[in-house]
Amino acid sequence: MSFAVIKKHYEKVLLAFVLLGLVVAVAMLPVMIANEQEQIEHRRGEITRIPPKPLTNLDLSVGLAAIERTKVPLVPVLSDERNNLFSPVKWNRTADGRWQKVTRLAEGPELVEVLKVTPLYLTVTFEGVSQAMTNYLVKVVKETEESPSKRSVSRYVGLGEKTELITLREVKGPADKPTELVVEINETGERVTITPERGFRRVDGYAVDLRYGPSGRVWANRRKGNTIAFGGDEFTITGINAIATNEFEVVLSSRSTGKKTSKRYKAPE
Repeated sequence: MSFAVIKKHYEKVLLAFVLLGLVVAVAMLPVMIANEQEQIEHRRGEITRIPPKPLTNLDLSVGLAAIERTKVPLVPVLSDERNNLFSPVKWNRTADGRWQKVTRLAEGPELVEVLKVTPLYLTVTFEGVSQAMTNYLVKVVKETEESPSKRSVSRYVGLGEKTELITLREVKGPADKPTELVVEINETGERVTITPERGFRRVDGYAVDLRYGPSGRVWANRRKGNTIAFGGDEFTITGINAIATNEFEVVLSSRSTGKKTSKRYKAPE
C-alpha cells in the first residue's frame, strides 16, 4: 500500500485503531472487575477479623449535675438594699439617705478608711485601807475588756489574795498606812509597785474608728474581736497593732472567704 493511498484513507485507518482499542478494553473489563472484587473481599475480611473494643460506661456526671441544679429554686432578693432580680449591680444607702449604685470595682475592704486609733490602758491604783487594816482597796481599770461593766473593778484584797485580775504579793510600810503595794498582773505575771500617790498604767490595746467610703458609714470605738458589716459581707477586726511610732496596722478578716485585709494608719503628731 502506497503512502498516497494511506494519506487518502487516514481517517479510516485511525478509526480502525480506535475500534481495536475499544475491543481490547471491553475484553479486559471482566478481568479488571474480578480483580477489584477480590481486593474488596480481602479488605472486608481484614476489617471483620479485628475484634471490636468493649463499650465503656458513659460519663453522665455533667448531665446529672445540671439536673441537680434544676432542683434548687432561685429565690429573688427583693427585701433589702440589693435587687438581684432587676439589677446586676448593688445599691447602697448613703449617709444622707440617697441610694448610690456600687459596682464590684468600687466596693470591698480595701475601701475601708482608718479615722483614728485610740490607746486603751490598764490602770492599777491604791485607793485605801479597810477599817480592820488587813485589806487594801485596789482599783483596776482594764479598758480592753469587752463588757463595760467589767472595765473598772474596785476590791479589797488581803496579802496573798488573788482576784480575777490581780494578786497582792507584798505590803511595804505600816499595816494601817502602807507606803507601797506590790501587785502581780495575773494575765501576764508582771509585778508592779503602786503607792497612795502613784498608780500604774500601761497601754493594753487599741480602739479604732473606721469609715467605709461607698456608703459613708462610720464605726467608732471598735476593738479587737468586734465585727462590722458592709458590701454584703461581715468582717472581724482580728488585729490593731502598733508597728512604729504613731503608726498602726488594722487587720480585717472576711467571714465569707477568710481573706485578711490590712489597713495602715499614721496618727498626726
